[in-house]
Amino acid sequence: MDRHTSFITAPFLRHISQKILLSTTLFISASSLFSPLAHAQTDSNTARVISAGAAITEIINALGAKQQLIAVDVTSKTLVADNIPKVGYHRQLSAESLIALAPTRIIGSDEMGPPKTLTLLKQSGIEVDIVNGGETVSDLLHRIDQVAALTQHSQQAQQLKQTITTTVKTIKQNNSHQTQPKKVLFLMIHDGRPISVAGKNTTADSIITLAGAINPAAAVVANYKPVSTEAILQMQPDIILLSSRTTASIKDMAQLIKKMPVLEATPAAKNNAIAVIDGTALIGGLGIHSINEAMRLNHIFYPQS
Repeated sequence: MDRHTSFITAPFLRHISQKILLSTTLFISASSLFSPLAHAQTDSNTARVISAGAAITEIINALGAKQQLIAVDVTSKTLVADNIPKVGYHRQLSAESLIALAPTRIIGSDEMGPPKTLTLLKQSGIEVDIVNGGETVSDLLHRIDQVAALTQHSQQAQQLKQTITTTVKTIKQNNSHQTQPKKVLFLMIHDGRPISVAGKNTTADSIITLAGAINPAAAVVANYKPVSTEAILQMQPDIILLSSRTTASIKDMAQLIKKMPVLEATPAAKNNAIAVIDGTALIGGLGIHSINEAMRLNHIFYPQS
C-alpha cells in the first residue's frame, strides 16, 4: 500500500471507529431502558397506587411499599396517614373520583366494585388488579406474592411470609393440648337487618378455627346468613364473638339478649362470655391483621394456655 493510500485510510478508519463506538453506546443505553430490571425500577419509582381494601393496604405497608400509595378506601383509613385521600367504600367506588387522582393502578380484592366502575377505570388506561381474596393461610401467602409482584417488592415478600408462617405455627402449638375446644359463634348485627351468623367460607370462621375454637355455624350455613332460633339453641355457643363496630351500640350481654333473646339459653349468656374482634380483620379475605387477631383471641378463649 502506498503513502497516499495510507494517508487517506487512517483518518477514515478513526472516523468510522468513533461512529461505531457512539452507535454501540447509544444502542446499549437505549436497550437498558427496555430491560426487565430497568422497567421494574421505573414502575416502582413512578407507581401511583390506590388500594381498595384493608387486607390489601396492610400488605402494601408490610412490604415497605407504602410510598406508592396515593389513596385508599375507607376500610384502610386507620392504616395510612391522615393526609392520604380516602376514596369511599371498596365495594362502591366512583370511577370519576378515582380517575381524578391520576393513579397508575388500583389494587383490590374480588370484593372491589361495582363492575361498571372497574370497566370505566380500565377504559381510561388505569391498571385494575384484582388479587386473591380467599379465607385460608395459603390464600394469604399467595395474595402477598401477588401484591409484591405488582409493587415490585417480591424480595420483601419472603420475610413477610416467613413471619406469618411462624405466627400460625405458634398458634397451632398453643392449641395442640386443648382437649375441649370452645364453641364460638360470630354474630353480624346491623340495624334494620336480621342478625346473621358466620358460617363456613367466611373470614370469621377461619379466624375462629385458627384461634383453636369450633364454629358451630359452619356445619349449618355458608357465608353470612340468618338462622332459626332452633339452630341457635342447637349450637349452644360457649362464646359470642362480635365485631368492634357492633359493640359501639351493644355494650354487654344483657343488651345482646334484648336483640336476640334465644341467646339467654346458651352457655355464652350464662357465663357472660362475649369476645370482640376488630372489624377490619374481616374485610377482603384472611389478612395479616386476621392472623394477629387469631393470636389475640386464642389467649382470650384459652387464658391459661
